[in-house]
Amino acid sequence: MGKFLRARCAAVGRTEAPSDAGMTLIELMMALVIFAIVAAGTVAGLTGALTTTRSDRNRVAASDLAARELEITRNTFTGSASGPSTVAATTQVVNGNPLPGGIVGQPLVVDNTPYTVTRNIEWLPAGSGQSPCDGGAGVTYPSLEVQVTVTWPQMSGVQPVMSTTILTPPKNTLNSTTGFVSVKVLAANGAAAPGQLVTLTGPGGTFTDTTASDGCAVFASTVTGTYTATLNQLGYVDNYGNQSASKSVALTASSLSQLSFNYDQAATLNVTMKTTTGYALPTTWPQITLANTGLQPAGFKYVTASSATTTVGSLWPYLTDGYTSWAGSCTQADPAASGGSRTAAVIVAAGATGSSTVTLAPVTITVTKTLLTGLVQSGVTVTATPSNTANCASPENPLTLGVTNALGVLATSLPAGAWTIKVSGKSPVGSWPTTPVLLPTSGTTTIAVVTT
Repeated sequence: MGKFLRARCAAVGRTEAPSDAGMTLIELMMALVIFAIVAAGTVAGLTGALTTTRSDRNRVAASDLAARELEITRNTFTGSASGPSTVAATTQVVNGNPLPGGIVGQPLVVDNTPYTVTRNIEWLPAGSGQSPCDGGAGVTYPSLEVQVTVTWPQMSGVQPVMSTTILTPPKNTLNSTTGFVSVKVLAANGAAAPGQLVTLTGPGGTFTDTTASDGCAVFASTVTGTYTATLNQLGYVDNYGNQSASKSVALTASSLSQLSFNYDQAATLNVTMKTTTGYALPTTWPQITLANTGLQPAGFKYVTASSATTTVGSLWPYLTDGYTSWAGSCTQADPAASGGSRTAAVIVAAGATGSSTVTLAPVTITVTKTLLTGLVQSGVTVTATPSNTANCASPENPLTLGVTNALGVLATSLPAGAWTIKVSGKSPVGSWPTTPVLLPTSGTTTIAVVTT
């Protein structure tokens, strides 16, 4: 009996695990996954807390630097009779008041973080709270708006710290002969364009100012006369396509003269000429016409083509009606003038590049020598002269189409309008033939030319 019990116990020991046996592999993996999830959440929480703490610390330091800049400016402004003029002399100052041991123009370092302190000054000749570029042009008593902006690296979406104050000079410190000029800059969408550098040149010297958040730059001078306001920023154009945009204005004593500019990043349009498959474009490239009622002086811009695709830059971004285009500079080349319709306008945003396609009508020209023999004229140059030569550029009057092949045939294409077909160095039997009025949507037109 004892032997039986010992054997039974031994068998049970082989088939049943004790309660304190180790974890299985699956249990271990599950425990590691749970630990990783908890650890990731903890790390994310700590990282977020550290980021928030650092951001708060940076904003506090930036606010202190902004307040410091305003206080220094206020002390300069009120420190002497010439203080207002000293403050107003420079419309934008970057890091102009370094911390002890710092260098003028270099970032201000606080707790190993470099801060950029930018101070903008704007005259308010119409009084506090009144934009000198909008509303009336009367001068009440001029004040100065001082705006300080502080930024730092790795802001991670945090807005810059901005502080603004209004400083009004004592009435006996400004000469009553001071005159003002305000320049408003608008982007293509009609919104104010801040950050544009404006230069004003005239008998009182040369002044520069950067447009504020309302798109306004203001100048003051005690020397009256005619001044010129200029914008000239690389990659930008006015609504006439000029990078350097200028306007004249009269500065008079105790008054505010106002100007406005439309100025934005230039648009670019790639225009490609095409025709029916199997037909060639003319040997001489016709000009390309872009149309918009805003283009000066007549609503058109003519561009010389040097290949099948022409890049047209320095375009004002017309955001509502865009540009229509066609091949040819002649008045008859306008599909609308020849009884057809223009293609849809292409709208290109400021600073962007768009694409447009202009289509030429396919024409098959066969050249033979006299009606009696019917000999083909191979290797001869064929030209086309517009029936209506109004506004035609010289390369299109006549337009060289190409050279006939061994069969005396030239498969070519033409802009819209009616064209007289001629052969260089030859005389016609009768008169030179004229095409019907062609349109970009025309099918193939066949023309027979008979020479002597």
